[in-house]
Amino acid sequence: MSDETTPDQLRQRIKDLDAEIAELRRLDGDAQSRRGEDGDNSAGYVEPEELATDLTGIAENEAVIDVLTQRREALEEKLRTLS
Repeated sequence: MSDETTPDQLRQRIKDLDAEIAELRRLDGDAQSRRGEDGDNSAGYVEPEELATDLTGIAENEAVIDVLTQRREALEEKLRTLS
């Protein structure tokens, strides 16, 4: 079995990464927009633990997005060298 990756396979992997990045950005945007919202029963106070969890989740999403973006760029470079 060959380790060769075809240009079409690379394009599909890039397309898959684009979809994954877009979904993570959407989730990240949703999480960030909820940071300023109060619930129906809220007196405007957010528990420090809840805030820390939200901020950690946002930071983790951003880190994953960075890794996926780097992977996408590497695949694009590989595709350019094959073309």
